[in-house]
Amino acid sequence: MVAELTAPKFGGWRFSAHLGILRPDAPLLAALAGSVDPAAQIARAAELGFSAVTDNCLKMRAPKVRRRMGEALRAHGLAMGSFTHNMPASEPPFFWGARTAELERALAATLAAAADVGGGCVNAILLDSGDPPADQLARAADNLAAAAELCAANGVTMAVEAISRARVPLALTEGVEVIARLVRSAGPPLGLILDSAHCHCAGDDMADAIIAQADILAGVQLADMPGRVEPGAGTMDFAPILAALRAIGWKGLVEAEFMPSTPGPAGERAALAALRALG
Repeated sequence: MVAELTAPKFGGWRFSAHLGILRPDAPLLAALAGSVDPAAQIARAAELGFSAVTDNCLKMRAPKVRRRMGEALRAHGLAMGSFTHNMPASEPPFFWGARTAELERALAATLAAAADVGGGCVNAILLDSGDPPADQLARAADNLAAAAELCAANGVTMAVEAISRARVPLALTEGVEVIARLVRSAGPPLGLILDSAHCHCAGDDMADAIIAQADILAGVQLADMPGRVEPGAGTMDFAPILAALRAIGWKGLVEAEFMPSTPGPAGERAALAALRALG
């Protein structure tokens, strides 16, 4: 324990530990925190040098749990990173490219979750409603522009993640270029999230994308492939990605959105070492 607490932090990077990618009971630090309770996870993340937490499953949690999370974040000085607007496992898919009216009602639960934890970045993922793709993309630009303004008015940011169909078969489109054009069409305050696993699966060069989309970049997520594991446990080269982030002067969060390749305390310690090695 002493070695962990006195170990070097993560260089100049503001790393974020996830509290669950697909399930709320499968956080990054399940073993080292000794509990999957999100407040315990937040406390342990702070001890280990993380700057924030992210939680795809935030909206699945009870309001009283989210409020405890907010209290823990404030107590430990951590920020809230991204969380998804729509978790298909827990609610019907949300189609940004559909004829979406009453965005305030559609975003009510998302904004309530953000208010409970004290902010964060809403991650919008484009799913295919079955209408012609061009029509969906045009409507998505309008819908997302309005939603981003509504989020901003409530002290929350919003960004669209560039995803791959290999990992999200229902994706409306894949790859960075189409999503970046959509974000630029919608205009600020909407941003772009780049995920190394999705970039890898879609055949995108994430380092090039970071440089090309620096002005709209709102979030960065790291995971090695195959297997969405810690950097170095797969086949990807992260040096160009980190070099690109340095080149643009990235000061935002770098979200560790992976599961350790080896479960248990030893595997989590190895994953932490892999993050520190990126410094």
